[in-house]
Amino acid sequence: MSDEDAERGEEDGLEGNQHYRDLRGINWAQLEAALRKEAELFERLAAAADLDDEAERIDVEREEADFPEDDLWGLDVGVIGATLALSALGATPVSSCNAGGFGGHHVAAFPYVAFFLPPSAADEVLAIAEEANVGVDVVEGGIGRLYGRTDFDLHRFAQVALNRHDATR
Repeated sequence: MSDEDAERGEEDGLEGNQHYRDLRGINWAQLEAALRKEAELFERLAAAADLDDEAERIDVEREEADFPEDDLWGLDVGVIGATLALSALGATPVSSCNAGGFGGHHVAAFPYVAFFLPPSAADEVLAIAEEANVGVDVVEGGIGRLYGRTDFDLHRFAQVALNRHDATR
């Protein structure tokens, strides 16, 4: 692999993913609970006098969690809901970044979740993305990428996915 390929992999592939967790099989109840927790974190961060300090406190709290759902699977605030929604829809999430929307330094210029998707789920993911007004594209290697202007866009994708699922029950 060339240095250029490795650098591109930092944003578009698995090269930079040092904390992969297998999130296949996330169910809709887990997504619903995670969306509530993520919304609470949004409120906490919005009310913080110092965003970086509050983000650090949240990270410390999450590190003390005993179960993956308690630390929100180690995902960045802002991509939690979208990552879990994609999994509930049958995708295999492989990488994500909130682009520093809630403090800290991040590699990506915009929030995204990268994933592999079975063809049978493609139409539903595209319909949800359109309704949520977020982007979907395919990057090198056939990896799908869901992206937004802000982390709230990705949270909205997850809410739309959950609402659509609930409407079909």
